[in-house]
Amino acid sequence: MKTPPAPSSSERIFVLDAKNRPVEVFDHDAWSRWMTENELIFRRTLLDDYGATVTTRFRGVSKPKNGEVLLFVTRVAGMQAQDNRSYGARTLADALEQHERIVQKILRMMTGR
Repeated sequence: MKTPPAPSSSERIFVLDAKNRPVEVFDHDAWSRWMTENELIFRRTLLDDYGATVTTRFRGVSKPKNGEVLLFVTRVAGMQAQDNRSYGARTLADALEQHERIVQKILRMMTGR
């Protein structure tokens, strides 16, 4: 697996505990190892008939030092440019709910229902 890029000094870094809850860490080497050694993708839905993929993963990096920490991201790819988007979430549960809503929305959009 590819080594993740080193976070900048303005970024906060996180790993997941045994219950998949984010825990802030301060050792960049330990963070990099953890990111390389662990599965970061929690759900991937391939909508082959429509050429779309929806992926929910753990980012491990939060850009703002103060503000909402959105460490899970659900990405839509393979759609028209305006529909290929990313959506952040604070918790894995929120991200997985979001993932399902997005998949259902794409299916409704593609089937006209």
